Amino acid sequence: MDERKALEQVREALVSALDSRRELVAYSRLEAIEMDRQARDVERQALATVRGLVPGISGNPDLQQVKTRLARMDEQLEELTARTDIQERSRMLEHDDITWKAFEDIAWLLGVG
Repeated sequence: MDERKALEQVREALVSALDSRRELVAYSRLEAIEMDRQARDVERQALATVRGLVPGISGNPDLQQVKTRLARMDEQLEELTARTDIQERSRMLEHDDITWKAFEDIAWLLGVG
């Protein structure tokens, strides 16, 4: 797959996830906690899709930035996993926050949203 097509598919995956997340808010009667949980699930699934679309080595600066941001997210999650001074509920919240920030950063980098 060429890099231009990969970048287009990454953007499409992000747009789809953003639309799904907006629908949770606009058309849902879910409680705030459940809505937030579902939004994080949408973001995690989108990031997994994006990860699968980004080639291992890329000359495209946008794809390289996406790859770098995903790697930084992975590092942050590994550091969080290694921490022993944190309650499990706090760990889960921090995990969600790291994921959300990575999703938002990648969407911003690519001008999506």
